Amino acid sequence: MKSTLWGLVMIHCVSFMHAQQSILLKLELKNSLTIPRNMESVEIPLKKVRVLAGQNFTINDASSKKELPYQWLANGDLLIQSDFKAGEIKKIEFYKSSLQHFEPKVYGRFVPERLGDFAWENDKIAFRMYGKELEKVPEQNGWGMDAWTKRTNKMIINQWYQLNNYHQDNGDGLDFFQVGSTLGAGDVLPFINNNLAYLGNYTSYKIIEEGPLRFTFELTYPQVKIDGYEISALKRISLDAGSQLNKSVIRYEFKGKKTLPVFTGIVHWDGKGQKIIDQDNQLAAYWPENSKNGTVGSAILYPNSNNLIIDKNKHLGSETNVKSNQAVTFYTGAVWDKAGEITSGKNWLYYLQEFSLRLKHPIQITQ
Repeated sequence: MKSTLWGLVMIHCVSFMHAQQSILLKLELKNSLTIPRNMESVEIPLKKVRVLAGQNFTINDASSKKELPYQWLANGDLLIQSDFKAGEIKKIEFYKSSLQHFEPKVYGRFVPERLGDFAWENDKIAFRMYGKELEKVPEQNGWGMDAWTKRTNKMIINQWYQLNNYHQDNGDGLDFFQVGSTLGAGDVLPFINNNLAYLGNYTSYKIIEEGPLRFTFELTYPQVKIDGYEISALKRISLDAGSQLNKSVIRYEFKGKKTLPVFTGIVHWDGKGQKIIDQDNQLAAYWPENSKNGTVGSAILYPNSNNLIIDKNKHLGSETNVKSNQAVTFYTGAVWDKAGEITSGKNWLYYLQEFSLRLKHPIQITQ
């Protein structure tokens, strides 16, 4: 009996030693806010995780032993997601392991079978931008970002395009958001002579990051001559798992004048409902009246900006002047009340205000 116990102790000690030796890195993550943060995306700079280069590893919460999903980003940083309690300091450990596979929570693709759409989604909602081919169908042509409502965490884009019935709710959601000749659920256009200057739909795309936690892509808009300008554009859009909002970074390249006026915003169509401008948090939101399919709330948020947010030309948004190749950064997106998580304009505003607060106070990372 003693020898058996001794053998078990030795096995435990050897296992413990191997476990200790297999730790590649330890980090400490601090939530400095007095609010919890669920499915928080944390970007760990490459300089803090350089030791992991070329390694296969797992990341564990040192306290709960829960494994955390991660993704290498195109710039070399490491993206992880975790839940944080208010004021929590979380210790995480990186262990050598076999190659990890995480169930994708984001997805997107070019859709040649539907006039060149580019569609993308996460576990909360889906979006699309319109391609050049749609311009040949004037009665269907749209400009801005479209939102598809979901009440499932499954990836549904391929199924909906295959069945071609996404304007009907078959249990997982549907497309009933109206875009037309507007900025839709959040986009940008030159604002010339007090009007949105439509430059045409995108002509090429490039997928930058494919998940499992973040989907990032670029859309290219060719040069157009208008009002003394020669303007082209490049849009980079990212969507994280668990988020209702995309991050958009737009650069206009132009000649003819020193600056270009642009307007970023969301459409409200002069419809009834709540039109919200929160200048302190640099955001605008629209919560329309309920319809037979429910309500799609939309929003736009400007990080690190003090531009005046206005209600203009049936849009809520901000007008600014940019130089050629100057980045215009904003967050836009939507939510559906029938998904059951955000069910009122008040709830939507609260979500957006917390989103803004989290952007201003990212998780602190120390070694």
